[in-house]
Amino acid sequence: MMRSRQVQCPDCGAILTVPPGYSNCFVRCGVCHHRFRLPEIISLTDQAVADWLIQEQQHEQMVDHPSDEAQTAAKRALREAARSNKTQVLPAVGKQLRLRRIDSRGAVFEFPANRLEEAEFRCAMPRCCLRCGTNKHLVAHMIVYAPALADSFSLEAEHAAGQLAVSGEELEGLSGEQLLNKLPRVPNVPPPGNLPMPYWLCDGCHGGGLISGQIRVNPAGGKGLCRLFIRNLRLAAQFALAAGGADEAALAQLRRHEQVSAANPWEALSEAVQHRLQGWYHPRGGERFLAYIPDRDRARSEEGLYGIVVTNQRMILNTKVHKHEAVRSDSLEFSLAMAAGKGCLRVKGSDWNVQHFAVDRDGLARLRRALAKAEFAASWC
Repeated sequence: MMRSRQVQCPDCGAILTVPPGYSNCFVRCGVCHHRFRLPEIISLTDQAVADWLIQEQQHEQMVDHPSDEAQTAAKRALREAARSNKTQVLPAVGKQLRLRRIDSRGAVFEFPANRLEEAEFRCAMPRCCLRCGTNKHLVAHMIVYAPALADSFSLEAEHAAGQLAVSGEELEGLSGEQLLNKLPRVPNVPPPGNLPMPYWLCDGCHGGGLISGQIRVNPAGGKGLCRLFIRNLRLAAQFALAAGGADEAALAQLRRHEQVSAANPWEALSEAVQHRLQGWYHPRGGERFLAYIPDRDRARSEEGLYGIVVTNQRMILNTKVHKHEAVRSDSLEFSLAMAAGKGCLRVKGSDWNVQHFAVDRDGLARLRRALAKAEFAASWC
C-alpha cells in the first residue's frame, strides 16, 4: 500500500502532505497558493534498471571505451534481457565492485555473486541508519537479493519463515564474522544470496525505497551476477570504500554527485520527528530547512519536541520552557564543553541566553555546517 509523503513548497517553504499516488504533477500550495510540480516517484523495477544500464552501455559505445571479454558478454546479456523482459543468468564481470549507474535516485552497483561469500564484503554497509544517518538505537535488517531488483524492506514481510530484523542491542560490540554468525539467513533465496548482509535503520525510521538487491545465479555452477541499489549517496560512497573494489574514478563520481544532488534534509527525518517539529517550527516565505539538532538530554520518544532548527533565515532553539529565535544578522555566541562524546552547549543571542543544551558529536557537526551554509553571524569559544 502506498503511503503519503511530505514535500516542501519551493516558494514559501511550507511542509505539505501529499496523498498516495500523486507524482510528477502540478499542485498548489495551501499556504501561499504557489503552483509547482511534484517530484516524480521512481519505481525501481527490473526493467527500469535495465533501461539505465542500456543507456550507459550506449554511452560507452559512443566514446569507444575498451572492455574485456567478460564485460562484453555481460553487456550483451543485459541488452537481451531488457529486450525480452525475461530473467537470464548473467556472467560475472570480474571481482571489482562496479558503479553501474548514478543519478539523483541513487547508485546501482554490480558485482559477481560469489562476493557474497566474503564476510568482509557483507559487513561493508556503514553501521548507521540508512535514512537519517544516526548511529543510535539501530536495528539490523537483511538485504534481500531477489530475481528482480526489489525493495528489501518491503520483501521482509514476504519472508515470514524467518525473522530478518535484529535489535542492535543484541549485536552491540560484535564485528566481522561474529556479527554475521548472529544474523539469520534469508529464507527462500538461493545461495549465496541467502547469506546475511545487514543494513541498518534506527527505530524511528521507515526503510522503504532505501536499498534493493538482485541476484541471478546459475544453480549448476553457482556463478552469477548481483546488483545493489543504495539511495543514500553518502552511504553508498562509504559502502564502496569499505567493500574494497570500486576504483577511484567511481568514488570520485559518487562524492561529486552527492554534493550536487544532496537529499533534502527534511526528508531524511523520520515522519514522527517531522510531525513533532511542525508543532513549533513553521516555515516563513522563502525559508528552507537546513538541519535539526535534537536535545540529547531528552528521551528518544521526545525527539522532535525540543532542539535546534536551522534554516536559511533563522535559528530556532526550543526548550521545555522557552522558544528562542535568531535571524542571520543577529550575533550568536556558542561555547562548548565535550565529555564522553556528549557536550554541554551554551548559546547566547542578542537578548536571550541558554546555559545548557546537550548535543552529541553528530549534532554538533550538523549545527556547524548549517550555520556556516546560511552565513550566520556566529562565534565559537
